[in-house]
Order: sequence, then C-alpha cells, then structure tokens
Amino acid sequence: MLPFYEIPVRSVIADKLFNFATTTGEWKPYYNFHAVQVPFDLAFEDPVLYTLGMKHKLAVGIIRLDPYTTYDWHIDTRRGVAVNMLLNNAKSNCLFSVGETEATHGFVELKYRLGSYYLFNNQVPHMVINFSESRYMMSVEFEADKNELTFDQLVREMK
Repeated sequence: MLPFYEIPVRSVIADKLFNFATTTGEWKPYYNFHAVQVPFDLAFEDPVLYTLGMKHKLAVGIIRLDPYTTYDWHIDTRRGVAVNMLLNNAKSNCLFSVGETEATHGFVELKYRLGSYYLFNNQVPHMVINFSESRYMMSVEFEADKNELTFDQLVREMK
C-alpha cells in the first residue's frame, strides 16, 4: 500500500484557504514550519473537513515552507496520520522512503493535485524539498496520536 491516499472528494474551500494563508499575519513556528490555525467556521465549510470533525477531535492549520528549504527525512513523533492539501503550485517534491533507510534507498513521490485531500502516513520516513517560492499546505492534525489513530484506520474509514 502506498503511504498516501487521495480522498476522492475535492475541496470546496481550497481557494479560501490559500487566500487566508496569504493575508494572515499570525504565523508561528511549529515543528520547523511556519504555521497558522484555520478558524473552524472556515474549515467546516468543506464537507470533507466537517465530516472528519464530527468523528474526530482535530485542528486544521496551514503550514508554510520558505523558498529553497528542505525538510529532511523524518517520521513524525506524535502523528500517525494527517490530511494534507497543497494550496499553491510551488515547485516542490514530497517523497516517502521505500524499503530500508540506508544512505541510499528507493522512494515514491506524492504528486499533489491542487484542491485534493490526501491521507498522509506520517509514520513512513518522508521529506519535502521546496524550490523558489513559499509552499502552502493545509494540514489536519488529530488529537488522537499515532497509537490511537493510524493511517490504515483512517483509510478504511474514508473508503
């Protein structure tokens, strides 16, 4: 199974989220990103986020990665699964490690489509390489940690 899953329902608020991201001044450091929390009234305009919010305690945020920045290989310490959506066409690569994590190893790329939600397995080693412009990503963080809510559980729930 791939370490990501595209939810087959497109976002109805992607443009609003990008506008929010580019007009807010509330950015704070968060796990080596810049982040801002999305108000629930905006997030829950979207049926996908609303449905998730009725089943799970969650927070919706936008994370920004500055130009010419790499977020190196890692596994999230707390999150087992996230829901991510790329908000702009910044040239970037999101890679997941395949097989052993030696100095050389295989990878699979998550090629985001704008306006699409992806379940993201945070427990598989992954990294991001961002190029010449800021990258804006909506990300859902669940209150349940990696021991309480896994990628596989949420995939089954969303199918």
